[in-house]
Amino acid sequence: MTHFGAAGWRITDGMTTLLVDPYFSRVRYAGKTFGDPDAPVSPGDARPIFRPADRLHTDVALVDNHIDRADYILISHSHFNHCMDMPHIARKTGALVLGTESTMNVARAGDVAERQLITVKGGEDYAFDTLSVRVLPSLHSPLAAKRYFESRLVPPDVERPLRMIDYCEGGTLGYFVRWKSHRIIVFGSMNYIERELFDIDATIALVPAAKPRLHIHDYTGRLLRRVGLPPLVVATHWDVQTAPYGAPQDEALAQADTFVAEVRHVSPGSEVVVPRHFDTVVVSESGAVRAVESAHPEANWPSFRS
Repeated sequence: MTHFGAAGWRITDGMTTLLVDPYFSRVRYAGKTFGDPDAPVSPGDARPIFRPADRLHTDVALVDNHIDRADYILISHSHFNHCMDMPHIARKTGALVLGTESTMNVARAGDVAERQLITVKGGEDYAFDTLSVRVLPSLHSPLAAKRYFESRLVPPDVERPLRMIDYCEGGTLGYFVRWKSHRIIVFGSMNYIERELFDIDATIALVPAAKPRLHIHDYTGRLLRRVGLPPLVVATHWDVQTAPYGAPQDEALAQADTFVAEVRHVSPGSEVVVPRHFDTVVVSESGAVRAVESAHPEANWPSFRS
């Protein structure tokens, strides 16, 4: 399982490859709708600052440097930092894309073939060739991120390239993936619907760990108890996404460490991993973590495993 930053992942057994919210472009943004007027920036970051009315373009070279194949792409919701790079990846790989109506309209605007698109609402449970995917109705992060929570949909006739403001939430989903001996639950935002997490006994949980989780009552405890206290808990969506790869993430990592403490409190038997960008968590068939590997130049820090 390789972490791309934000909520992005590649999960593979060497034969089948599943991507979750693959996002690489790491847009440097500002403006009252999508962040503070002065977006957090890294020293020496000379990239342009984008605002809500600006049109966004995928960093194709960066994506192509890391993605050469995919069979399935799961999208949690249609904000740009979850799905703006998806159309290019889907066109390149021919992968099936699962997501909301808004996500499908983003894909169509990006010329993804209709045969690759599977619109889901939550509640579906699909059997594919080598894995199955249960779609979980979910919620976006609240309160601190309330400007992101909205009822709009990305319209089918959205003008391309999409403006930042066009990438509205469009509904939020989680996914429960059964794959060989692994049962992986993954979320793309710091929230969930507890009653929808019935009959789930996850062996691996990819849990968003950024600060907005603190606005949910007993976020970590309720979630982990509900999904069976998974043996492996992996932090996702913990970083500052306005910063380029390789920029310091010290403050975000300190915040993620408080998530580690929460996991240990509620599930002391779970192993907890906070992966840096492009760290690969290698998990055996038995569910044990064999290694946490970092092999990419963008990850210019030592691998962190708690």
